[in-house]
Amino acid sequence: MSLFNFSEPELLTFFAILVRFSVLIAVLPFTGDKFVPMPAKILLSVAITFCMFPSLTKSGVVQTREALVWGSTTSGIAQTIGMETLFGLAMGYVAKLMFDAITFSASLVGTFMGFAMATTYDANAESQTQVVSEFQLALATLAFLALDGHHWMLKSALDSYATVGMGRAGIQQLTSQHLTQITGQVLSFGLQLAAPVAILIFAINVAFGVMSKAMPQLNVLVLSFAVTSIVGLVVMGLGVPEFQGAVGEVFHRGVEWMDSMKGALAQK
Repeated sequence: MSLFNFSEPELLTFFAILVRFSVLIAVLPFTGDKFVPMPAKILLSVAITFCMFPSLTKSGVVQTREALVWGSTTSGIAQTIGMETLFGLAMGYVAKLMFDAITFSASLVGTFMGFAMATTYDANAESQTQVVSEFQLALATLAFLALDGHHWMLKSALDSYATVGMGRAGIQQLTSQHLTQITGQVLSFGLQLAAPVAILIFAINVAFGVMSKAMPQLNVLVLSFAVTSIVGLVVMGLGVPEFQGAVGEVFHRGVEWMDSMKGALAQK
């Protein structure tokens, strides 16, 4: 096998690997965002496949001779490519849930701070999102890159062939159970990240409620908005180091989610 002289089984195998990695690149956090140009995603997918293909075939994890079987019929090619696409979408979705946990927590914090109406258009999500959510999402992205999260995910995708062979992914009952458990953990992480600011602002609102009963002439509505906004921003600023540690824990748990999902997608 030379660089640009593939045999037919090698070409089919290369294309199947390209499908898995290209779908992952298109869905994964950061690389799957819409601000990354589509040609960049395609070139990155091809470059990663060129780098991974020799090691996958030489190690025996991917057998090119299997392409003689599934590549002999149109239905076999369609089934294999479909399974590779399904696997890439499932793994990318699980990886993206990490950032959904952070977005969920930031939305809760922004609502408690009174920024529910301070929204901006998010081109990636194609919807309105809160300013606080954009700020924490930017911090999480920087932490993700600083912790080599993209390398973790690529390594997990490379190791996936040892668990889920080419064209052997499938939706099972275990898959839906894993997705349900992961979604529950995402909500739990989001509540934990939002808890410090939420508890503090709740205490401030209770204090303002007591003050409004003691001094009815006090304009609690205007005063509480200013105080909760300032206190929330101060707490967020002081808690940036702890936020980075919590985000690192979420990313570490996300890699575990991807590993567990590989086992759930493997056909027994």
